[in-house]
Amino acid sequence: MARKVEVGTRLKKTDAPGYTLEVIELVTPDDGLPHARTRVRLMSHDLGERLYSVSALSDPKLFISVSE
Repeated sequence: MARKVEVGTRLKKTDAPGYTLEVIELVTPDDGLPHARTRVRLMSHDLGERLYSVSALSDPKLFISVSE
């Protein structure tokens, strides 16, 4: 089941323990597909910001909630 992605959502990759991200902004580029700008961390290392499609972040096969 797809989850709602909003500012403040915290997720982790299902295939990479320690890789977490937090949604800091929602944007819709010119192509019209919603994306989320995220702050990414690997363990305790800040990897900076990355842009992910909202559909990818909503897919439970790719990302799960940090609380799960």
